[in-house]
Parts: sequence; C-alpha cells; structure tokens
Amino acid sequence: MTRPVFDPTDKTFSGEERVANLLALSRGLHTALQTLLQSVRSYGELIEDDVEDRPGAAAYLTTSRQMLDRGLLWLDVFQRNTRVPNEFEKLDIRPMLEGVVQRCRKILPSKVDLRLEFDTEAVIVEGAVFQLQDTLLETLQSCVELLDPEAESLTVRVEHCQFGAADLSALRCRCEPGLYAVIHLRAGPAVPFRLAECAGFWDGMLRLRLADPAGELRLLHGFGVFLEHGGDVLFGRDPAGLLLAVALPAEAKRKDMQVDPHLDDEALYGTETILLVDDEDMIWDVIIDMLQELGYSVILAGNGLDAVDIYRDNPGLIDLVMLDMVMPELDGHGAFFRLKEIDPNVRVLLSSGYVSEEDARDVLDAGAVGFLQKPYRMVDLARRIRSIFDAAAP
Repeated sequence: MTRPVFDPTDKTFSGEERVANLLALSRGLHTALQTLLQSVRSYGELIEDDVEDRPGAAAYLTTSRQMLDRGLLWLDVFQRNTRVPNEFEKLDIRPMLEGVVQRCRKILPSKVDLRLEFDTEAVIVEGAVFQLQDTLLETLQSCVELLDPEAESLTVRVEHCQFGAADLSALRCRCEPGLYAVIHLRAGPAVPFRLAECAGFWDGMLRLRLADPAGELRLLHGFGVFLEHGGDVLFGRDPAGLLLAVALPAEAKRKDMQVDPHLDDEALYGTETILLVDDEDMIWDVIIDMLQELGYSVILAGNGLDAVDIYRDNPGLIDLVMLDMVMPELDGHGAFFRLKEIDPNVRVLLSSGYVSEEDARDVLDAGAVGFLQKPYRMVDLARRIRSIFDAAAP
C-alpha cells in the first residue's frame, strides 16, 4: 500500500504540525521546481544557436524562455512571502537517531544488519526535535525501500565535517560554509564521509527515478525540512557507495544545549526523580536525554501497568509521573486512577500527541497537575515541570 506523503486530516497531527509539514513540503517542492526550470532554461540556451536560421523555432524558444523566467519569478516571490520564523533549540541528535534506527530495524528484512556509528560523543544541532525525528525516520525508511534486495548490511554514520565554499559551490549545495553534522547512509560498512563523492540533491533525484511518485514527494518533504534547518541533502555518485547524506549545521561544543539563552538557566534545573510512562520507544531516548540534561533522575515505564507496579514498589521515591494518555494494555486514563488509589497525592503530568487537553478533562479535574501537548520544545517541558515542583514547595 502506498504511504501518503502527508495527510492534513490525520488527527494525530496538531495544527502547528500540519502547518510545519505543509511548509516543509512546499519548500522542498519549490526548490526542486526552481532547479528544474533553471535546468530547462540552460538547455534552451544550448540549442539557441541551432535554431538561429529558423525564425519559427527561434520564436518558440524565445516564448519558452519568457515563460520559464515568469515561472522562476513566481517561485522566488512565493519563497520570499511564505517564510515563517522557526522556534529551534539546541539538541543532541544522537539519542534521536538511536530511536530512529531502532524503529527501522523492525521493518528491515531479518538478513539486513543495520548499524549506527558516531565519530563523537555528542552531535549538537539547532532544530525542532520532533519534526527532525519524524523526518529522519521517513528519510531512512525511503532509503531502505531503495536498497538492493541482495544487500546484507546498511550503516548510518554521523560525523562532523567542515564544508568549504568552493566544494559547496561545485555541488550547488545550499549550505553555508562551516561545521556540519553529516548523517550518511551506505550499503555495506561505513567509511569516512567525502564531499567529493556526492552529487547535489537534484542530480540524485533525477538518477533515482522512483516508480512511486509519492516516494519522491516524501523525499522532497524531507528535503524541505532539512533546508528549513539550514542544511541540505546529497546523494552518492556511485550507486555502490554513498547512498544519501543529510547535512545539518552543527556546534563544536556542548554549550547551553536545549536551554533558551533568554531564560535563567538555574531556574530550569532540578534533582527530582521522574517516572516517564510512554510506549513510543522511538522517543524514549530523546525525552530521557532532555530530562537528564536538566538534572532529573528518570525511571522508564513502557505502559500503564508497568508504571503502576513501579510506583507501588518505590513509595516516596518518585516526585512526578509523566504519563502518556494513549498506550496499550493500560492507557493513561486507567493508569492515573490506579496511581491515585496507591497515593492520593501523586503528581501526574499528562502528555499526548493524539488527544487534546479537553479530551483529558476528567483526569485533570480528578487531580492531574497539567497537560503537555506533543510535540513540545525542551524549554516548554522544563518550564512546566519546574512550575509543578515550585508550586508544591513549602
């Protein structure tokens, strides 16, 4: 079954996510169409001399060039008038990629060995954590679909690379010169990333010639997301070598990660113990990393039943329960009321990307201390948790 590129009626997306996804898709389509029209115009200039003595053909060529110029002008106006300021934060994409790779292993044939390698302990970029996570998963899944059926191993490697202006210009790469985190995917074992082995995004798209147009649109959506993050997507020149590389602007040092520099950093930190209850294994590492970066100790439960058992077995040791509302076995609604039976004073912060705050009104009225709609920024999570603990302080 063909997977949709993006379904704006999907209720699991918030209004903000729908806008962000549509803008990213439009950015990818815009850039691809702009490159396509520029290429067609260049081909027209190459054949201009061949029709010099044929007035009819020359007139058609002139008209075509005028139409292309008008189309390029429209695209330029569209781009300049549809940019929306992004609310990015510093984050380490290492735990995010670990979750993405873990999820992809579940869809790969059992014979394919999928590996993840890093050249450094932390990979710090600025971005929207949940959008990047979803897009990296979608991009990796699209690449898996392009694999040679005989492939036995696939390696995702992340390393830091310094991009120079000359190299980027030769590739028509849209990145600015500087330090980048490059996430590259290869069939077979990983080797150090080399920009010289790459082709620009448009050249790679022409070479792919995917049978499913929706597959190309999914790549264009991802392309748009990475462009919005100041990065780019590159393809390998040799089908047996580099398959795809995503470049994102990186920071060399782990400084003030995920903390808004306009806030008092000390006010966001804590030492309490938080029980995280969520069944989405792909985001466990991301949220745990967020919480631990703020100083909290974290205990993980994969469903509501485990959460109830853990809370019962650790009386007085858990300061806050972060409870997802939609889970198998025992959902957040049922888990909350069981926790209340164990401890009437339990502090529970509800969270979900599938239901709204109003849908959880009965739980909030019964004593839950708040609701956090996914996806959320690190600073939103930090503020909400500290407000809960500070309100309870004597």
